[in-house]
Amino acid sequence: MSDYKDDIEYDEPDIEADAPIGEFDEDDEVDAEEDESGFIENKRETRFDIVNLEKTYENYYTQKKETKPFLTKFERAKLIGVRAEMLGNGAPALIDVPKGITNVYDIAKLEFKERKIPLLVRRYLPNGTAEDWRLQDMVIFE
Repeated sequence: MSDYKDDIEYDEPDIEADAPIGEFDEDDEVDAEEDESGFIENKRETRFDIVNLEKTYENYYTQKKETKPFLTKFERAKLIGVRAEMLGNGAPALIDVPKGITNVYDIAKLEFKERKIPLLVRRYLPNGTAEDWRLQDMVIFE
């Protein structure tokens, strides 16, 4: 004999059978906006982001910096993580990889240590503008 009761009733979720998954109506809000350079900016509580070097390199040297050149632990983690993902998807390593190292995360950490990661840190400021920093120009505390 079973210990379970057969008379328990469960509520069925209210899901339409033909409802598309992952789609939204025109009335749904989107928190992203594309600027004139083609960069899609997330309008949520993001204080920094990592962007491709080629998109903003031409404006890099003319831009006046407002923030200090100290790399935060969050920016460091995101740089290494994004670069490891790039390496995992087939991007070539920009350093001579020592024998025995096959993990993309370890290769990304070595590239970070040698400041060879080809990405910019984009910091969003409270006034709505953004500031870009190259890894080579930042102070890193180990």
